[in-house]
Amino acid sequence: MSNLKDLSEYAGEAARLTGGRRAVGNYVRTDEEEPGLRSYIFESTLRGYVGWFWSVTIYQPEGQEPTISEVVMMPGEGALVAPQWVPWSERLADYKALQIELEAQAAAEAAALEAESEAVEVDESTVEVEIELVDAPEEETIEHAEEVLLASTEFDVEDDTEDEADKASSKPPRFFGWKNRRKNKKNG
Repeated sequence: MSNLKDLSEYAGEAARLTGGRRAVGNYVRTDEEEPGLRSYIFESTLRGYVGWFWSVTIYQPEGQEPTISEVVMMPGEGALVAPQWVPWSERLADYKALQIELEAQAAAEAAALEAESEAVEVDESTVEVEIELVDAPEEETIEHAEEVLLASTEFDVEDDTEDEADKASSKPPRFFGWKNRRKNKKNG
């Protein structure tokens, strides 16, 4: 079993045993890592692993039988992979720096708004306001104005009040009749 074709079939069978018959696709290439140590690369046909490959590493010292070192899936160039892990201390430091920057930006915006509002403010001592006082007749008080307003307002009064009173005096519909039936069944 020393020829490369036999070893690629051996590696393909190892990958199929690990991932399943349908998970391993066609043979792609052989990577010689060191003398006696080769990795056989196969396409992955697993859903969700587009662009990934199966890698079967076989070690075969001179004159000995080959042994399988590892069977793994490796991402290709276009494969979707998780982002690099960042320690919590670094993420926290980035977050704190961002918060300081946002606070400084908010303070700068508040200072700009304050400066703008100070520029818009008008000096009240220079503004002249004319107020004209008018004498009103004594009978025009707030109470008198309310009475005039109420007297001029018309209210629509409907004659349905008697019908509504008749409806209110009638017996309401029975919504909970099932309670009485249940009691009668238990007593009966």
